Amino acid sequence: MYLEESKTKGREDAPADEAVIEQVEREGFSLWERLRSPRTLISFALAIAIVVFAFRGLDINLAQTWEYIRGANPWLLLAGLTVFYCTFPLRALRWRMLLDNAGVPVREGRHSWASFPALMEYIYLSWFANCIVPAKLGDAYRGYLLKHNGKVSFSMAFGTIFAERLLDMLGLFGLLVLTAWLTFGASMPDGTQLVFVFGALLVVAIVAGLAGMRWLSPIIRRFIPQRLHRVYGNFEAAALGSFRPAILPRLFALTGGVWLLEGLRLFFVIEALSHAGLALPLPAIIFIALSSSLLSAVPLTPAGLGVVEATVTGVLTFFNVGTSLGVAVTLLDRLINFWSIVFGGFLVYLFSKRK
Repeated sequence: MYLEESKTKGREDAPADEAVIEQVEREGFSLWERLRSPRTLISFALAIAIVVFAFRGLDINLAQTWEYIRGANPWLLLAGLTVFYCTFPLRALRWRMLLDNAGVPVREGRHSWASFPALMEYIYLSWFANCIVPAKLGDAYRGYLLKHNGKVSFSMAFGTIFAERLLDMLGLFGLLVLTAWLTFGASMPDGTQLVFVFGALLVVAIVAGLAGMRWLSPIIRRFIPQRLHRVYGNFEAAALGSFRPAILPRLFALTGGVWLLEGLRLFFVIEALSHAGLALPLPAIIFIALSSSLLSAVPLTPAGLGVVEATVTGVLTFFNVGTSLGVAVTLLDRLINFWSIVFGGFLVYLFSKRK
């Protein structure tokens, strides 16, 4: 039924943002074109400016930083890389559950476009897109990949991605609060409050959006052009339908597993630098890793480039970590969760038959 409905809609479907919907439906999604756009070039320039501005105010000994990096244990860095890439199967499994809840036939027959490896590839390519273009356009690219390969509703696919983002923000912010309490107790260091304010605002905005769709749908439709009512209806149905009460515990368990693995990634990076005398409690490490992930949600630069590097180095100073050592931690961690995606994603993109 769903596939038949999708075919009748043809090119009417699109995602939540009207401009993105119409452009993707009309022109498709070209990463090369997005990468060459002035907006992308400006975002990279902004990232460089943030890094230069932040690091000029820090007393960084580049020679000492390089010595720390050279002395890092490669096997522990490899463990961190492995743990990080273990998050992708968990994310694919969670997305498959959300798609299934929304009525996308990912479990019917042997659809190659809906196989578990295919879903992982869509997610990985979307992360690659998020690393090279701003504004989280990788999420739109993932919806396009599902539509392009499965001939299914783009707006419905995007609705499940919206639901996934809500789960991520709830899980991330919940663990952030817990680890902050275990690390700092009731007295938070100056500066960390900004992380919580930003996280709380994101959670409130996404939850408010979901609640608005649930309770204010007729009012919202009054402000949407008539030609997009069906599109919005698909998006709304998918976003709300993704959260079936029976599977919520499994969804939250998978989300918690993803973010704990993100914390373990940084744990292995810090352990790799133990030769420099660096040692932090596990709750503090998870807090720093989650702060990094939260800041990567800033749409100003690709994957928070520049913002994350400057802020994580600053957060490490709360734990009496020298700036040179802090920069070494930040660079090695970003080698795993940013640059490995850039290079690995480029190779996958070159050889992918699903792009």
